[in-house]
Amino acid sequence: MLKIFANKNPSGVLDYNDSSKEFIFNYTHDNPISLTMPYSSKSYLSYYHLHPIFDMSMPEGYLFELLKNLLIKEYGKIDDFLLFSHLSRSIEGYLTYSNDTKNSNRVFELEEILEDKEGDLFAHLVENFLHQSAIAGVQPKVLAQLKEKTTLATRAYIVKSFSQEYPHLAENEYFCMRALNHAGVITPKFWLSKSKKLFVMEKFTYKKGDDSFYGFEEFCVLFGFNKEKKYSGSYEQIAKAIAKISTQKEQDLRAFFKMTVLNYLLKNGDAHLKNFGVLYTADKKERFLAPAYDVVNTVIYLPKDKPALMLGGKKVWLNQEELLSFGTNFCLLNNKEATDEFNLCLEAVKLIRQEIVEYIPNNPNFKAFGEKFLKILDFSLSENLTKTYKDVSDGIL
Repeated sequence: MLKIFANKNPSGVLDYNDSSKEFIFNYTHDNPISLTMPYSSKSYLSYYHLHPIFDMSMPEGYLFELLKNLLIKEYGKIDDFLLFSHLSRSIEGYLTYSNDTKNSNRVFELEEILEDKEGDLFAHLVENFLHQSAIAGVQPKVLAQLKEKTTLATRAYIVKSFSQEYPHLAENEYFCMRALNHAGVITPKFWLSKSKKLFVMEKFTYKKGDDSFYGFEEFCVLFGFNKEKKYSGSYEQIAKAIAKISTQKEQDLRAFFKMTVLNYLLKNGDAHLKNFGVLYTADKKERFLAPAYDVVNTVIYLPKDKPALMLGGKKVWLNQEELLSFGTNFCLLNNKEATDEFNLCLEAVKLIRQEIVEYIPNNPNFKAFGEKFLKILDFSLSENLTKTYKDVSDGIL
């Protein structure tokens, strides 16, 4: 049984019935843990899968395989409740759990990670923080507590590496996130290490001015889905949910429109339900769209990749007219506003295009990859503006 706290106050307990494969959550106090799980005297049951609010923190891919192998050796078996209970001892955020935190054996500094020129520190980060990395996603990544030299504060940072299957992924994400910044979309603080092998991003749930956290829920959670259904649904459904949930819906829908446009222009085919979320205060009086995160050009690795979610009833690379229609029909924008925001996104992509051009001569190992990246961006900025494509390979390969 796992005791659960919201905003540092008791909420309830989570248990698991192995014979019936039931995950059972019961409130012990009127202190809701999720926007979708209001206080109730009845049990919240979930069969075969953790409730979405807990499933949100479960690792996938690289981290899952590492943890699974370690826990099987230790316990002789593995299930989601055991894995989540193991990770929960170190979860830091709006929701916390009763287990004691396992501290890392070594303190790393943010500057140390960024200054690393060889890219060899990632293995040491995994070794130290594997048991504390309650973080979703299939990409090699770790949730590390790092100290900043300037402030002496220790905070959680997501440190991402890449496999041989997806070369230059850190640089890829860095440039895509730069485009979001240029378009005025809020993002967490992020950096590219000197080795060019690590992408580092500050955890964005911290509240400014104190040591508390915003509540955070991905749209998988808000729609009541577990991670297996992250590719279900549509951008229209997210927009409707933002309009219903947000206390600043005009601002958030404008930002979501730009996020969507940039995912299409940057050819990010992995913008699924887990890659958008909502932040909120403990009293739930302030609810707003979370910063943009996990944006990469996926088509550069998978030329036939398609958008992760439906838009206009299909998963294709839509043209400008169709994207503008989304803005006016679902994001509370008039024609001029949608066009202005779209043009801002175009300019943002042109800016990172120029940044990549200037980056290539000083980074010869990036040359072939960078030239392919530029080719995809040029396609987005020309042919794809007037014509919809099922996949990029139809237009540029």
